[in-house]
Parts: sequence; structure tokens; C-alpha cells
Amino acid sequence: MAAEEEMGDVEWVVDSIAGFLRGPAWSVPVLEFMEQKCEVFDDEEESKLSYTEIYQEYQALVEKLLEGYLTEVGITEEKFQEAFSSPLARTHTSQAILQTVLAAEDFRLFKKMMVQKNIEMQLQAIRVMKERNGVLPDCLTEGSDVFSEIEQEEMKILREVLRKSKEEYEIEQERRRTEENTSELEEQQLKQREDYLKKKRDMLIAAKKESRNNIMPPTNTDQKEKESSPKEEVSEEKQKLLQKRKVLAEKLKEEVINKQ
Repeated sequence: MAAEEEMGDVEWVVDSIAGFLRGPAWSVPVLEFMEQKCEVFDDEEESKLSYTEIYQEYQALVEKLLEGYLTEVGITEEKFQEAFSSPLARTHTSQAILQTVLAAEDFRLFKKMMVQKNIEMQLQAIRVMKERNGVLPDCLTEGSDVFSEIEQEEMKILREVLRKSKEEYEIEQERRRTEENTSELEEQQLKQREDYLKKKRDMLIAAKKESRNNIMPPTNTDQKEKESSPKEEVSEEKQKLLQKRKVLAEKLKEEVINKQ
């Protein structure tokens, strides 16, 4: 009974996720991402740095969309992993639906998916141009899947377009990285200049402060004169008093001598 309930939960989780992946909340942002980023991908075996950067962006997008949905419906990470690894998720139909999710865990699958989307968009652009010009290959008007010589030539052109698109993208990415590095360098130089000016200002303020402290306070001449004046006055009074006493003593001496 418990096993049946567990299987029922897994089936519900798989159906719920499949429904989400078919809906616009998932398909619209994922499709827009693929259409905007696929132009640099080709079927060459070599993987460029630009592929890795775009792959990391795709992984972040998938994680964000899935986490938002799982949180909204109340599916835990454990239940999701259990359902994702169950036999129900391994059927051909489920694998086709889950391809965009699986691509976030498999770089080769991601690259294959992006190359396919790039070719589809290039062929679509060629069809639109030919429809406007009123010229279409028989295979397009009859719906044949077999490549005609014209289509094979178109594929050669497409490969060249892909190669040039990839080169242009890599040049643009390198230019952006250079601009970012230059901006960071300029910001660093401005910061160093600011620190240098602050240091100079602090040194100037300190020098002025030290200079003020070393200057002797001005002598207050008036105050000294006022302080010394009473002393001078006292000395003169003493001299006058001594002079008077001396004169008086002389008179007394003369009077005594005369009386004798």
C-alpha cells in the first residue's frame, strides 16, 4: 500500500513537472534564451570559452525557473530527484519533454540543442527571404525532408555564417571584458589618487598644527612695565626716606656739636 502511494506521488510529480515544462512560464524564457544565444554555436568539436559562459547562464536560468515552480507547488528537492530518476521520467516521451532540463546537466546535449536551434533559425531566415522573393526550392514547397543540392549549398553558407557569427561574438565578448578591466583600472587609479590627496592634506594640517605649537607667545611689555613700576616706585620712596633721615641726622649732629 505504501509502495503504491509512493508510486502515485512520483507519478504526480512527473506529470506536474511535465505540464510546467510544456507551459509558457518555462518554454518562453528558455526559447528566448536559445534564440538569442544560439548564433555562436556550430557543429565543430572544439568548445570555445564563449560556449562555457553561455552554458553557465543557461544553468542559472534553469535553476531559477525550476526552484520557483517547485517552491510554488510544494515539491521538495528530494521528491524532485526521486521523480527525475524514476522509470516514468525515462520514457521516450518524458525524455523529449525533459530535454531542456537535462541539457543543464549535460554540456554535450546543451551544445547539440543550441546548434540545432541555430540551424533552424538560419533556415527559417532563408525561407523568409525566398518567400519574399517568390523563389522556393521544390523540397520546401512539397514538404520533402531530403536535402536538394540547393539546400546543401545553403548549409555550406550557413556553416560560414555560423563561423563568422561565432568570431564576431567572441570579439564582442573580448571587447566587453577589456572595457570592464579598463573601468576597474580607472576606478582603482581614482581611488589611489583620492587616498594620496587625503594623505597630503593630513600631513599639511599636522605641519601647520606643529608650527603653531612651536611659536613662543608674544611678550606683554605693558604688563611687565606695570609689574615693574611698583618696584621702581618703592625703591625711589626708600631713597627719599633715607635721604631725609641722612639730612636729619646731619642737622642733629651739628646741633649737638654746637652745644658743646
